[in-house]
Amino acid sequence: DSPSRRTGSCLCGQISYEITGEPLFSALCHCVNCKKWSGTSFVWYAFVKSDHIRVAKGENLLKTYKDSATIRGNTVHRQFCSNCGCSLMVTFPKSPEMLGVPLGGLDEDVSKIWKPTEEVFCKGRLKWLPDMGCRCSETVPELDL
Repeated sequence: DSPSRRTGSCLCGQISYEITGEPLFSALCHCVNCKKWSGTSFVWYAFVKSDHIRVAKGENLLKTYKDSATIRGNTVHRQFCSNCGCSLMVTFPKSPEMLGVPLGGLDEDVSKIWKPTEEVFCKGRLKWLPDMGCRCSETVPELDL
């Protein structure tokens, strides 16, 4: 059996990436910084091993914002396309073996095969969102965030 492969890209298509294998877990993040970074009410991330993602095209356009104003004070590196501004990846200096990929950037709809396993920073969760039926916490225990 070959591992699953999924592709994704930024809005302008100048950066593309490939994920190999299944996510370690997936989460909906309700923190203020993820909301501002994405421009949405929450972000649905797949957390994958760092060596399971490869930037296939446009790595020179990938820029990083070092976000140190996080809820717990841990720096998060938010990577985005310098051309279109699309949010692409989040890396964690405290946990370099793992990174988060916003699932809206994938080229296919994975909602039929991947479901959120947890929600994090739930104090920021919008009250009108339906219950997702998964664990809700104020941290990301797997990342010490």
